[in-house]
Amino acid sequence: MVGPQLEIKICTLGTVINRIAYPADYCHLEGAGRQSQPMPIRWMAWESVLMGKFTSKSDVWSFAVTLWEILTFAREQPFENLSDDKVIENIGHMYQDNKKHILLPIPVGCPREIYDLMCECWQRNEASRPNFREIHLFLQRKNLGYKPNASL
Repeated sequence: MVGPQLEIKICTLGTVINRIAYPADYCHLEGAGRQSQPMPIRWMAWESVLMGKFTSKSDVWSFAVTLWEILTFAREQPFENLSDDKVIENIGHMYQDNKKHILLPIPVGCPREIYDLMCECWQRNEASRPNFREIHLFLQRKNLGYKPNASL
């Protein structure tokens, strides 16, 4: 949600509605112990998809996918050239750490240091990913002196 002064609030409000409105963004996962709800695998960290592990570091991964989406002006779905099965196969490569996985490409016009931040958020080892405080400080430094136009 975008609020006054262009502040962003992250929430799960509307998740059920989103599953109905955007069914291509959700995938039913099969297997023992899997959640029965469709999951947005294109935004999820590999450990969340394969092991059902959700932490602030898996949230960092999802944040970077959302940032990528913002920087593409939401004109593309993450990994839109891959079927759900291929997305899961790519996640498997990340799990196996066999260096065959692919990451989302740099958006057109995206500063290299912002893309590098996204890539840090997509590290296989969650301990290697930045935390939200580090991300916040990095983005604050990138925006020193910027003030949103009050008329927006």
